[in-house]
Amino acid sequence: MPRTGGVYSPPAGTKGVSNTTIQSVPYNAFVDDLEADANAARPVTAGGTGSTTASGARTNLGLAIGTNVQAFDAGLQSISGLTTSADKMIYTTASDVYATTALTPFARTILDDATAGDALTTLGVSAFAKTVLDDADAATARATLGLTIGTNVQAFDPDLAAIAALVSAANKLPYATGSGTWALSDFTAFGRTLVDDADASTALTTLGVSTYVKTLLDDIDAAAARATLGLGSLATANTINNANWSGTALSVANGGTGSATAAAARTALGADSASNLTAGALPSARLTGAYTSGVTDFTMSGLFTVANSAPIIRLQDTTVSAYDGRLRLDANNLYIDGSSDGATYAEVLRFELDTKIGYMNQLFLGSTGEAIRLNAPTAGQDPYVSFYAGGVRQAYIQSTDGTGINQGLRLYNDIATGGDTALTLRNSGGVDSLEFQVAGVEYTVFHTGNLTSADLNSIYGYTAASRAVDIIAGNGLTGGGAISADRTLAIGTPSTLTATSTNSVGADTHAHDVDWGGGVASIAAGAVGSYAWCQRVNNTTGYTLGQTVPGTDLESASSSSGGGAALSGTWRCMGNIGAGSTAGGSLSLFLRIS
Repeated sequence: MPRTGGVYSPPAGTKGVSNTTIQSVPYNAFVDDLEADANAARPVTAGGTGSTTASGARTNLGLAIGTNVQAFDAGLQSISGLTTSADKMIYTTASDVYATTALTPFARTILDDATAGDALTTLGVSAFAKTVLDDADAATARATLGLTIGTNVQAFDPDLAAIAALVSAANKLPYATGSGTWALSDFTAFGRTLVDDADASTALTTLGVSTYVKTLLDDIDAAAARATLGLGSLATANTINNANWSGTALSVANGGTGSATAAAARTALGADSASNLTAGALPSARLTGAYTSGVTDFTMSGLFTVANSAPIIRLQDTTVSAYDGRLRLDANNLYIDGSSDGATYAEVLRFELDTKIGYMNQLFLGSTGEAIRLNAPTAGQDPYVSFYAGGVRQAYIQSTDGTGINQGLRLYNDIATGGDTALTLRNSGGVDSLEFQVAGVEYTVFHTGNLTSADLNSIYGYTAASRAVDIIAGNGLTGGGAISADRTLAIGTPSTLTATSTNSVGADTHAHDVDWGGGVASIAAGAVGSYAWCQRVNNTTGYTLGQTVPGTDLESASSSSGGGAALSGTWRCMGNIGAGSTAGGSLSLFLRIS
């Protein structure tokens, strides 16, 4: 196919000439040429890519990946989305995810350093400091700094640390109180004269020991000491008895009894009567012997102590059928027990000494005055009486001081359904001081002392608007008026019944239709006496005797022997009842004929 610079041109002889027959060979060659051109890759000069493959097309267009354009990379894509500015650098925050951070001019002076030493110099680290920074361990660093323990500085010692922590003062001497612990003791001027003595003799002289006493203090045994003291053999006797005592009785003033007999000795010593025993202790033998039968009166002003693992003081009533009591201490509880037989005891009252709480099963008060007092030591500390079941508080009674909404005598229910409830008699006083609370919401209890007519009207729905409503007496009634007062409704006087009376009502009167209740089911023709006039109910037309009624006959008494068919429907008839009676007359009776 002829192309010039990649541009297609039709072959010669292809184009038709006016009034000339188109030759088939050039024309067919042109058509084949167009077919080949349409199926061939269009060159770049003709707006194509010159290739039938994507890779060849990119190469022909100068877009070869890796040669002309950068291959796609997620990291590069992340970098392309960054917004850069002065003194910024990029860094990764995740795989192929980049962000920017500040990069100051000073930081760039560190990044261009060739070695760590250069970087430290840039950071202002001195040559000496560098010699510390490269030390491999603490010991080497201390040596570089001139702080070698035991050479340059004192090694740590708990005794030295304890001594260093002492606060020194004049005339004090440190001394050890334990391993690594020290304290200060007074070190007087006299003490200093004692510790500077050269030998024991000088120290004794400083202590004021005489030369003679020094000769006693250096004796090697008791015999040598007695010899120094000039004591004879009596000084070594273990006891003085009749065998080695030959003197007279030693007087009480000299520590003796002044007598040779026991009775005389007790008299001399004032021990011949219990009333003479003003001090001292009775031996256990006397307490478990002669005094166990009972002491009439026992009075003391000191402390009476019963001490053992579980001390008990028993109070026994010797009266027949009397009860025993005892005071018992066991662990942290102080018990008051009772017994009806002197052998079996049961707890009556218990005090926990650690919690300061008392327990008892029942309490009966017989006082007519103040029987129980709960006294708060200071204002705001309000004691209360609580009620428990199964270890859970159910309710309590408390009197609180102050004048707030809930201040006063309170009866509180802890376990009420839907929230705690309480009844409070407030300290504020007055007719509104009784208050009821439900789940923390306060309600005033209303009663005859604080209710007004307006309150009552509000309770029963009587508003100002409702009191303006009137009771209207309707047709047939009299009376009525505004409901602000009692009103009477009366039935108006009824009108006189007539032959044509119906159920009706007027402004203050009314009338009734007379209904006999279907007393006559039917009346056969000729069986009725003389009716002056009859009318079928719901029919305005009246019929006299002898008239022909549509569907039946209404006959006179003269034809009572027979005739028309029985009447049907509901009728009103007026006239005299009875065969042979004359027509007309007064109104005798209404009959409802059904």
